[in-house]
Amino acid sequence: MARALPVRIVTNATSVGSGRILANLALRGFPVEASTFTTPLTQARRVLPGRGHARGVLVAEPETRRELSWFVEDPEGPAVLLAGEVQSLRIEELQPAFRRLLAGAAFYTVQKNRYFRREGRLVTDAGPLVAFLEYAAGARAEVLGKPSALLFDELARGAGVERRSMLMVGDDAEFDVSRPRQLGLEAVLVRTGKYRPGDETRHDPGPTAMLGSVAELADWLGVP
Repeated sequence: MARALPVRIVTNATSVGSGRILANLALRGFPVEASTFTTPLTQARRVLPGRGHARGVLVAEPETRRELSWFVEDPEGPAVLLAGEVQSLRIEELQPAFRRLLAGAAFYTVQKNRYFRREGRLVTDAGPLVAFLEYAAGARAEVLGKPSALLFDELARGAGVERRSMLMVGDDAEFDVSRPRQLGLEAVLVRTGKYRPGDETRHDPGPTAMLGSVAELADWLGVP
C-alpha cells in the first residue's frame, strides 16, 4: 500500500486575503483545508504577538490590512511590518516606516520576492520595497514567508517530518528552489507561472528536478 504523503500549500501572495485565495482554489477544483494552507500573513500572526511586536508601522494593501486587524498601527510601536508589494505607494508614504527603523524598530517583511506574474505580465513584488528601506535605514528585515527557515521548520513540525525530508515545488527559481535547497530541502522547479526560460541556471544550487507543471508531480514521485 502506498504511503500517504503530507502536503502543505504555501504561498507568498499577499495582495489578496487568505480567504479569497482559498475560495479561488476551490473554484478551480482544488479544495484546500485552511489548516494545511500557509501565507506570510498567517505566519506573521503566529510569530509577532509572541515577540511583543504586534504593534507598530504597517505597510499593506487595504484587503491585507483587514487580515492584519490584530496588528495595532502605532507610529511609535516596536515593529515595522511590510505586508506586500503595495505598488500604489509613494516614497513619501514610506517615511513613517523609515523613521521607526532608524529609531531601532524590528523590521519584518512577508517576503522579498523580486517580481510575480499578474494578468499575464511580470510586475515588481515586495523585494524592491524591502531593499529600499533596508538601504535607507541600515536595517535588515526578517522574512516571514518563503524561504524563511522559521517557516519551513514550522511546516515540518506540523507535518511530523524533518526539514531535510521536505520537497518544495514552485515556479520561482530563487525563492522556491535555490534558497530552500540551501536550507536542506529538495526542490522542484515548474515551467509555469513566473518561470522564464533559463531560470534553472540563474541560481546555485539549481533544482533537484524540473517539471512542465505541478500536474506531473505525482508521476515524478511515483505515487498513484
